[in-house]
Amino acid sequence: METRYQTVGEMYERLQLMIRQRGDTGFRLAVRDAVFEPRNPFEPASKRRPKPALAIIISVFLALAFVFSYFSFHHGA
Repeated sequence: METRYQTVGEMYERLQLMIRQRGDTGFRLAVRDAVFEPRNPFEPASKRRPKPALAIIISVFLALAFVFSYFSFHHGA
């Protein structure tokens, strides 16, 4: 039996297929895990809340953006 070597394209397609078939890997999952609290294995249907540090950072950023916008577009009387 002769060994058949795969091309780079075939290996790339095979790798992508293997990654798509697995639901526990990928960039989206890594981002979700970084942004949200860990999933409760006993309640898989429950929603995940954002991590407190991220919520605080977003709130501060929005407050600073509001203050900047207010003073940038506020016309003195």
